[in-house]
Amino acid sequence: MENLLKRLQDEAGLTEEQASNALKVVVDFMDKEGLDIDWDKFLSGKYEKFKEQSQTFFDSLAKKTKEYTNTFSDKTEDLITDAKRKIRDIADDLD
Repeated sequence: MENLLKRLQDEAGLTEEQASNALKVVVDFMDKEGLDIDWDKFLSGKYEKFKEQSQTFFDSLAKKTKEYTNTFSDKTEDLITDAKRKIRDIADDLD
């Protein structure tokens, strides 16, 4: 399976993600058409690498999401603080 993904990348010019998605479409098509494939034998030993790659991707995504959330939260807090100060200054000027 890894060889097939590599060939899709090299020969068809697909990215790793595109190659993986293309293979998923082929597998789904074959299953729906009733083609008898021993997927356990075909995928033997390949699943672990895909699982590791997926885990790495989702860990990275979670880290970036947390960073963006923290940044957004900090900026929101700063904006609220600035707004309170401006309202206080305006109120002081009106007195």
